[in-house]
Amino acid sequence: MSNSYWILGVIVGLVAGTSALAAPTIYHNATIYTVDDTVPVAQAIAVDGQRIVAVGTEAEVRAAAGADAEFVDLGGKTVLPGLIDAHGHLPGLGGFELGLLDLTYASSYREMVNQIAVQAVKTKPGSWVLGGRWDHESWASKAMPSHSLLSEAVPNRPVWMRRVDGHAALANAEAMRLAGITRDTQAPDGGAILRDKHGNPTGIFLDNAMDLFADHIVGDGMSMLERLRAAQRACIRVGLTGVHDAGMSGEDVEVLRGMDARGELDLRVYVMIHGAEAAEYFETHPPSSGERITVRAAKFYMDGAMGSRGAWLLEPYADRPTDAAGKPWAGLGLMAPDDLRNAAAHALEHGYQLCTHAIGDRANRETLDAYEAAMRDAGVKFGEQDLRFRVEHVQLLSLSDVPRFVSLGVIPSMQPTHCTTDMRWVEARVGAERARGAYVWQSLIESGARLAAGSDFPVESANPFYGIHAAVTRQDSHNEPIPDGWHPEQRLTREQALRAFTLDAAYAGFENTFKGSLTPGKLADFIVIDRDIMTCDAGEIRETTVLRVVIGGEEALGTGD
Repeated sequence: MSNSYWILGVIVGLVAGTSALAAPTIYHNATIYTVDDTVPVAQAIAVDGQRIVAVGTEAEVRAAAGADAEFVDLGGKTVLPGLIDAHGHLPGLGGFELGLLDLTYASSYREMVNQIAVQAVKTKPGSWVLGGRWDHESWASKAMPSHSLLSEAVPNRPVWMRRVDGHAALANAEAMRLAGITRDTQAPDGGAILRDKHGNPTGIFLDNAMDLFADHIVGDGMSMLERLRAAQRACIRVGLTGVHDAGMSGEDVEVLRGMDARGELDLRVYVMIHGAEAAEYFETHPPSSGERITVRAAKFYMDGAMGSRGAWLLEPYADRPTDAAGKPWAGLGLMAPDDLRNAAAHALEHGYQLCTHAIGDRANRETLDAYEAAMRDAGVKFGEQDLRFRVEHVQLLSLSDVPRFVSLGVIPSMQPTHCTTDMRWVEARVGAERARGAYVWQSLIESGARLAAGSDFPVESANPFYGIHAAVTRQDSHNEPIPDGWHPEQRLTREQALRAFTLDAAYAGFENTFKGSLTPGKLADFIVIDRDIMTCDAGEIRETTVLRVVIGGEEALGTGD
């Protein structure tokens, strides 16, 4: 590394408002992966205030920092830029952290019912028994449950349990009674009520049909502040310094701002406003960017999820080609494409980013079509205006749509652990040929797209090392399938995976100029971990332990915390 690099860092630090060279802290005796092509690997990093002022060899950083610098010996450990989850749900994660019933490890429907029955006894009278994360694909039967067993076990308390993907829920008979659900109830557009052979509701409600219960559910009593505090602790513990929250209300944002004003907010949060209130919100609140809170995006839903067969496909599901009435079943479109086109036009007019949930191949195509039409209507020339519209999930694509992300300047925001969770049943859902377009990370990157990575917590674990492991191996927590993972041609290199959780996640939030890499002048967000994930056996990446988290030059988590 040339001396000009750290000198430039000192100058940038001064311009950025840090007290460069006054009394920097040098973190040294480490292997530092910077995600900066100028100096990809370094030995030491100097921090002054909230900013990085020098990165390089130990000698270079010592020379840049001066004689008054303080030293922190990292004992030969590995340093990474602070990891950024480009798609998570902080309130949902906080709920499970605070004790919402978590059915992740229920190995059968009967075991799930037993856990719910125990929870029902603990639930105060008048409240609903709430929880989620159940996954019928983890059961031997692999069949969607029917409410009968649950209603028999918990007859007098309303029960509402969301599936792990959040796009389906199971209600017992009492919950359906309170919501006024009968045999004659019809699902709203974009929703489905699963029925038995006699036409009676089974208790499973998909996507927009879950709204039938919205006005009847009595909450769990957890405040938004409590949820956000708990979620922040959980995120920092696993090495996240930033999160893109995929769906908050204006009221939620004010809770975040209150935390920030009181000095409680360590995590950096990029907010997507719920689509239903986005137009009104951004007409009265111009997009805002800050070092802790940025609000400049809106989140819409084009379809459901493949696990609950609500993802919108170009052709019917291979394992459920027709619905109970014998009509072709290709999933659910949760909003009209013209409505998304209008939303995109509003975003273009008011200067905010559009982020759209799209999982199925038809949902992805309709989303790209809507973006393209809105851009054309607004006279936007592709590639000349920095819009950074996003598609969230991008789980199944027609291969012909892969190049469109680059041509439209659209960011694929994807969650690697979705692949390694879902690979058990993807080919059953869509067949082997269509599955070639599932989770095509490498194809998108090779086309020129910038891939932003996340987890979709609490659907998946918030631990980003699970995501990096999945991206690199295409294998599950048991390192299967062997030897090379599922569709190994779509694996990422370790460098690509780290970049997707750092610099390109920051880029997806318009924040790559001041975070996402360990570069002089940028915010001093970094983590110290117990192993070198760039050289260790790939199967061990999941086992990584975070030893220290530094956000804005301050310890958010240190050894012994």
